[in-house]
Amino acid sequence: MIIDVVTGFLGSGKTTFILGVIAAVSAREKLAVIVNEFGDIGIDGVVLSQDGTEVVELSSGCICCTLSKDLVRQVEMLALRYNPARLLIEPSGVATVSSLLQALRSLKLEKYVEEVRIICIIDAVNFADLFQQNRLYLEQQMRAASLLIINKIELVTEAITGEIISLATYLNSKATIIATSFCRISAEDYLNIREKELELKEIWEGELSNLEEVHDHEHEHDHKDEGLAPLPFTHDLQKFSLECSSLLDFHSFNSFLEALQRGEMGEVIRAKGIVPLKGRGWVNFNLASGYVSITPMKKAQAAGKLFFAGKHLYQEILLARLEGCRSEEG
Repeated sequence: MIIDVVTGFLGSGKTTFILGVIAAVSAREKLAVIVNEFGDIGIDGVVLSQDGTEVVELSSGCICCTLSKDLVRQVEMLALRYNPARLLIEPSGVATVSSLLQALRSLKLEKYVEEVRIICIIDAVNFADLFQQNRLYLEQQMRAASLLIINKIELVTEAITGEIISLATYLNSKATIIATSFCRISAEDYLNIREKELELKEIWEGELSNLEEVHDHEHEHDHKDEGLAPLPFTHDLQKFSLECSSLLDFHSFNSFLEALQRGEMGEVIRAKGIVPLKGRGWVNFNLASGYVSITPMKKAQAAGKLFFAGKHLYQEILLARLEGCRSEEG
């Protein structure tokens, strides 16, 4: 079994990338996915499992710390019961990679795991700010990667894209580096990373100790807020989740999302969810990098789910505005 760990900050495009892999590769290979949500309610797992892909959700903790033993157990369970050719793991958008690598190299998994590869997704829109706030953390993720995807290049200038490519090449010249939009890459580019993996093993061995130092530094105090690591760009991050099964008016909800974009309810860094809209059915909405998308769901859901993360959020106002989106028929 080949394991691909898909890393990247909140809203960088991890779920979009995995959806693309499922669409392009599932007819050729048997796939499975493990998702570790940053929020309390599972949303990505629902989106990823729409086409029947085997998805396991790990919630209520950080996959790189408090849930590392659960991760080993779930990988072993999937190997024994489902036997996928390829397992994609989506950690939360604030996870580090060192403990993930350690867990996946566990002796318990040795007989099931052929390769472990890191795929790092970079949000071109927010990269400069994130890099400034935690340079070491991002550098280590980029150095550990077999594949570096620079995403959302349609939202930045060619000069900015070029600067990120130059930095990525400097940090990890042996990785495959692809600049793209909506995390689109060809199936061949994705599958062919395997041939370059042997060249990266020496880099991994050399970097693992450094990665562990970063991880230990960032997790040196007691875990609060369900195991969240106190990274500089997340230590004051607010987050909350809720269920909302009421039918929502499309125009009112769209205005609500636009208000979130404008910062009327605080600095919303990430919002996502699955909700029923009048006249549109069930949809998956996303707010990331200041941009909103709404995508139809393929199946009706038992309950609506929403997640918000940001700084200086006016939660009561946000919830009141959301309540105002209810359709009269709901």
